[in-house]
Amino acid sequence: MFAGELILKSKIDKLGKLIEIFDEMSKDLKFGRLSNSEKDVLLNISRQYSLKKQSEINIKEINFVDYDGKPIAKSTLYKVLKNLCDKNLISHLGSVRSSRYKIN
Repeated sequence: MFAGELILKSKIDKLGKLIEIFDEMSKDLKFGRLSNSEKDVLLNISRQYSLKKQSEINIKEINFVDYDGKPIAKSTLYKVLKNLCDKNLISHLGSVRSSRYKIN
């Protein structure tokens, strides 16, 4: 094996271990595997949380983008927000029309 192949194999092994850790955490928290859209939305929310350092966020202040940096469609966003609430990863705050959420 060449040095480049060894580095690639090492990175793939580490990625595999991270996926295993994430899967175990998902089982422990009883929410199952997240879809790519759910991961994208949750990452956008957690980044906003880190920036604001507040107990809640307003989704209108977030430019939701997917893994490739493309905007997430509003219909997808609202469906995913509901799914994340159903999985108890986030909570919707206020009235039905409110845009405020918090990470649980």
